[in-house]
Amino acid sequence: MAMRVLFNGGGWGLGEGEEEKIFLEGEEGRLQAGRPEQLPDVLASLDEVASSGDPHLLAAGFISYEAGVWLEGSASLVRPHDFLPFAEFSIFDTSRSAAARRTPAAREPSAPFTFEESARGQHVLSSDLAEQSLSPDEWTKGVGAIRDGIARGDVYQVNLSRRTRFAACVEPFALARALYADNPVPFAVTLARDNWAVVSNSPELFLDVDLAARRAITKPIKGTIARGAAEADDAARRRELLASAKDAAENVMIVDLLRNDLGKVAESGRVETTAMRILKSFCHLHHLESTVEAHLRPDARLSDVLRATLPGGSITGAPKRAALRFIHDLEPVPRGAYCGAAGFVRGDGRAVFNVAIRTAILGRDTVDYHAGGGIVWDSLAEAEWGETEAKSLEFGAAMASLAAGEPPRER
Repeated sequence: MAMRVLFNGGGWGLGEGEEEKIFLEGEEGRLQAGRPEQLPDVLASLDEVASSGDPHLLAAGFISYEAGVWLEGSASLVRPHDFLPFAEFSIFDTSRSAAARRTPAAREPSAPFTFEESARGQHVLSSDLAEQSLSPDEWTKGVGAIRDGIARGDVYQVNLSRRTRFAACVEPFALARALYADNPVPFAVTLARDNWAVVSNSPELFLDVDLAARRAITKPIKGTIARGAAEADDAARRRELLASAKDAAENVMIVDLLRNDLGKVAESGRVETTAMRILKSFCHLHHLESTVEAHLRPDARLSDVLRATLPGGSITGAPKRAALRFIHDLEPVPRGAYCGAAGFVRGDGRAVFNVAIRTAILGRDTVDYHAGGGIVWDSLAEAEWGETEAKSLEFGAAMASLAAGEPPRER
């Protein structure tokens, strides 16, 4: 089956309004890398789309975390996913009335589940009815190994994540609606084929590239705290996050890494940090977001920008190559689309990709959800585990509501 795509949220710039929603079907071509060696061909084809001059030509899809590892040059650390390709994009002509509209056609198959979550998702990643890639003890050992690496000077920060796999059959657009209704974000996207789907409800911008203006922007998120139930508690948590020395250090390290990445394709001296640690609040979490902007060299292509920046620094660590080794050694399963980049490339030279966090990967009868966080010297394993739980609240709530047959409740 051809890919169906839903973009949702005000960050994409594909339409008008803060709550824009664009659905695409009727693909006219497909770009796929089933093996990492095919990635250069996919990137070359994306360059052709970006330089076509046709604003109605649009490639929508994803580049996996492992694809980024391969492009970075760490081929020995690459593991194939169970069923996802390393990258896949569908080509659409948005001028055709059947190709672009606001919502998917009505398809409401049943969404049977093999679990029940009576706690409304409060501890969905700890459910006994799911397969965990890391136990709490293994997580604690992983955090300890990273701290040992920091003490040796091997690394300064590593993003450690864990996967939960549910045996469940879920209609991807139903899950996307439930996630977005519970927690509207600027960079939500759903990519659905007949045997897999990627449902990303991401708050984070990886890249906004405008080749005509020779501009590239990235907005890493580093620093997260769960929201308080009452306004006084919520305000206290905002102050706590803004005052956190640990989160401030994480921001500085990752901003420096991303400045270096963009510096590979920018004109000399034309990379600037334009915002640091700006508070961004969503339904379940507060985040700290920074902004790095670059003026691209005249010869820099979109593929050059992607090669310079993938995988994203906010979901790897610093130094990046050392962090990739820790991730490979401590995480027993591939990430796939999680922590990759999902988005679009348009014929007028515009490309926007999210950081594919808060992202579910759907197989024929499985649903995977990863969650992680940056580990630094000051990290405590139990607190970092709790942060992954907080980051999974929206997924747990969405899965529970679908299992109960409840309609999405918009906030």
